[in-house]
Amino acid sequence: MGREKRLEPVLKMAEAKVDEAARALGYLNQKIAQEEATRALLKNYEGEYLQLMRGGDQAGRRMDVQAVMRYQLFIQRLEAAQIQQNEQLHLLQQQKAQVTEHWIKTRARAQAVSSAMDSIRREEAVQSNRQEQKLFDELNTMRIARMR
Repeated sequence: MGREKRLEPVLKMAEAKVDEAARALGYLNQKIAQEEATRALLKNYEGEYLQLMRGGDQAGRRMDVQAVMRYQLFIQRLEAAQIQQNEQLHLLQQQKAQVTEHWIKTRARAQAVSSAMDSIRREEAVQSNRQEQKLFDELNTMRIARMR
């Protein structure tokens, strides 16, 4: 079990890196969900204020020029915030793609170490069985020789 035991720390480190990458991926998924909710909220506000600007809440309601300009300025700010929000989401999605790729690679490394350990374990078991069989054969040979 010597070679297998020597690989245990390597496997633990590889698994720790997989866990770390998975936590980062989870964080990014949560952050993306929050940012998408914020984007939806901004879009909803824009729709509500456009409706108000068109006088959707009161039939025949008139707005003075300054009120229209204030509404337009607010709508422009909402649109700018939406653009910024879309850029933020795009950056987060790029980060998520990178972290996902990193997670896949670290998981593959951990699986490779685990497979190597399994192979070593099987190889050592075969060697041990051969040694036991050889010893058993030698004992049988000695026993038969004594009987003669």
